Amino acid sequence: MVQPDVPHAQHRHAMKALIALSAALLSSAANAADWPDTTLDWTLRAQAEARSANPDSALAPAATLLGAGRDCGTGEVRLRGRVGHIGFAGQAWAASCDPGGVDRDGRVDELFWEGEAGPLHFTLGKKVVSWDVGFGFRPLDVVQRENRRALIDQQLEGVPVVMVEHFSSRVASTLVFANPGHSDEALRRDEQALAWRGFAQLPVADLHLLARWGAQERASLGAGFSSVPFDSLEVHGSSRWGQRATRLVGTWPAETPLATTTPWRDQVGSAFWQTLVGTQWTGENKISVLAEAWYDGTAPSESEWDAWRTRNAAISGFAYAPAIARAGNLAWNAQALGQVNLHRTNLLLRAAYGGDTWQPEIDWLLTPADGGSVLSAALAWQGDRLRIEAGVRTYLGPSDAIYRQLPDRGNAYVIATLPF
Repeated sequence: MVQPDVPHAQHRHAMKALIALSAALLSSAANAADWPDTTLDWTLRAQAEARSANPDSALAPAATLLGAGRDCGTGEVRLRGRVGHIGFAGQAWAASCDPGGVDRDGRVDELFWEGEAGPLHFTLGKKVVSWDVGFGFRPLDVVQRENRRALIDQQLEGVPVVMVEHFSSRVASTLVFANPGHSDEALRRDEQALAWRGFAQLPVADLHLLARWGAQERASLGAGFSSVPFDSLEVHGSSRWGQRATRLVGTWPAETPLATTTPWRDQVGSAFWQTLVGTQWTGENKISVLAEAWYDGTAPSESEWDAWRTRNAAISGFAYAPAIARAGNLAWNAQALGQVNLHRTNLLLRAAYGGDTWQPEIDWLLTPADGGSVLSAALAWQGDRLRIEAGVRTYLGPSDAIYRQLPDRGNAYVIATLPF
């Protein structure tokens, strides 16, 4: 939902160009001194993920269509580098899933030019632009719109931008024109927008200010802060108001329980608020504890989830329709579960140990509206170069909680990463 769909052909053509550039750089390694400020870093990554299908979900009849309980193995090559004023990053991968086949693809994540003129810094191209101070959610992240709750970290894909920045010792200002040339009808990450962020380092806190104008979502204003009142304690928060929100809305046919096309569409609607507050304690023993609470006015309301449950029951109870037709409609309804925040009010608790070799962490996300929760745990081992990570996630709460309706009951993964 957060990432825009990009045709595979475009991915392949872009990766071919990036790989060709990388090959040229490698072939010139003997004369690297002739290249201005040239860097080239490769990373190999192997990943195995196992999922457990959820038989208690209302969407269980559509498990096969949704790929629930599917185990996958993935091999990736990641590239990041710079040649003079040109920066680039990309990845290519091959994935094999059971059941399923082998998928090979690639993507250019960043490709941009950077330059300076006096006190101004310019960026032109596709670049990752992440803003705000939150851990689990970031209301001010209006350009990148990163999903902070993904179980497995992925290399971010940048956004096309024209960006101007000005820095001084304690003040910074950034003006971004995102997605130039995109259609005025584009939404979410693809929306054409002008955004400004101001930063000031004050004696008591770091202050963030935001203003944005989007072709569809119109005006948006926000502010955030981060403060360290004591040596081991940090407090942060941010809030944003928007004139119009993009929401995923389901519109079902009134005369029959079954639809012939997906009933889910992005719609631009009324104003909204997003707010986050949090605190983190970090001890000298490298143990940290974080607590955050946030409200997202663009997430579905409880009445919308009630309607979603009612529609699922109607689809499953329509015995006169073929099983495949009912499963297809349930699969369409799974689109509602792909949103970043499934509820408007969320609480997050996290504990971690940042050791040099072993790095365990555990976090618990709670949605008070229905008592559902997400429990995640991970352990990383860091060698001289090789890094190995393993983690698990499971969904808890009452049987009718939204997180308990996900097609998967839980999943586990192991990742090995080797940089060059």
